[in-house]
Amino acid sequence: MSGNELHPVLARDGVFLGRPSESMDEAIEFVGGELVRRGLVAAGYVEGMKQRERSASTYLGNGVALPHGTFESKDEISGTGVVVAQYPDGVAWGEGTAYLVIGLAAVGDEHVQVLSQLAEVLQDEALCEKLRVAEDVDFVHRTLTGATGDGEDGEVTTEVEILNPAGLHARPASLIVERAKQLDSTITIRKDGKSADARSIMSLLALGATTGDKVTVSAVGDDAEAAVESITAVMTSREEM
Repeated sequence: MSGNELHPVLARDGVFLGRPSESMDEAIEFVGGELVRRGLVAAGYVEGMKQRERSASTYLGNGVALPHGTFESKDEISGTGVVVAQYPDGVAWGEGTAYLVIGLAAVGDEHVQVLSQLAEVLQDEALCEKLRVAEDVDFVHRTLTGATGDGEDGEVTTEVEILNPAGLHARPASLIVERAKQLDSTITIRKDGKSADARSIMSLLALGATTGDKVTVSAVGDDAEAAVESITAVMTSREEM
C-alpha cells in the first residue's frame, strides 16, 4: 500500500451492496470468506475475527463495523485488503446496528494507514447514511477509496487554487456547505489524497486547506457542471468572508 488512498486495497468487486440482514457471525463469515477467497488470509483468520468480537466490539459508530482478526491470528495474513458489505436493513452488532461491515486484513503496520483513511471518510454521519442506502457500487468504491473517477460518465472535475483569504475555513466552508445542499450533485473536494464531502463542514475543515493550496473539485449528477462552478467560485473569491 502506498500514498493516501485506499484504492490499492479495496477493489471495486470487493464492494457488495444490498445484502439481506443476517447475524453478526454470518456477516463476519461473509467478509472474512471474501478475504480468504482473495488470497489475503488463510481460513483460520475468520475465526480470529469472531474471537475479536467476543473480547471487544469492532462497532465504530455511524452504522459501521470493522471486523478484523486478533493479534494471535496475524500469522494467517498474507496481504492487505478490505471488503465492504452493505446491509440496508442492518445487522445487530453489540450495542449498535451495522449497515456497513468492512472486513480488514493488514500486513504489519499497514492497518494504521487503512484505519486512518477509513475513519476520515466514515466520521461523516451524513455520508455514512448515503453509503447505507447507495445502490451504485462505483459511488461507494469512489467514496471509500478517494479515487478521482476521471472519465466517469456525468462527472465534472477541475483543479483550482484557493485564493480566498480565509482558505477553506470557517465562513468559506459554511458557504460551500450551504451551496452544496441546494444542488442535486454529489460534490467532492480533494487535497493531497484526502477527500471531503462538500455538504459536511467537518469534512471540509479536515482537509486543512489554506490560501494558495490546490484542490480538485468533482461533481456527479444532473447539475454537475453548475455545482463545480458554484463551489469553485467560493474558493477563488478574493473577498473576505
